Amino acid sequence: MRNYIFLLLFLFVGCANISTYPPVENAVVLSNPTSTSEPVPTIITEVLFYAHEHFGGMEIIVFNLPKGVENETYVMVASRLGGGIPMTSNEQVAYHITELRVRGLSADADIVFPATSGGYEEATIHLESSPFGNWGVTDERVWLIPSKTAPSPNYKNGDVESENTS
Repeated sequence: MRNYIFLLLFLFVGCANISTYPPVENAVVLSNPTSTSEPVPTIITEVLFYAHEHFGGMEIIVFNLPKGVENETYVMVASRLGGGIPMTSNEQVAYHITELRVRGLSADADIVFPATSGGYEEATIHLESSPFGNWGVTDERVWLIPSKTAPSPNYKNGDVESENTS
């Protein structure tokens, strides 16, 4: 019985997902799964839905993800958003997830979003999950540092529509 408890404890405590985007260049992070591995696409989708609902700014969700995120992740997220579009030009108004940090069952995302007064604002959104639960936003912090410019698109060539059909 003691071995069984130890095994369960090891499985829930010893297997923590660690992801950071843009990637941090060290041995631990370089050995991690790709951005298409769960829970990264789920967390990104939750952050974008939350930002759209709480900060507004546009009808259709146009989004930009951190450097290092693969195009396949853009396709997965666009599909989950039900019509979301990856940002492909600097002229598009978009939500920009500039950094994503996943540590086990908690995650933080820094997001730049269109401000109602023009320009952009930034927020940090905190999410949590449980071993058998869904990811959900538990806290937000809007930083009072306005920005006139937004980050450039990180999505590389390609069309989500054609990638979804292939």
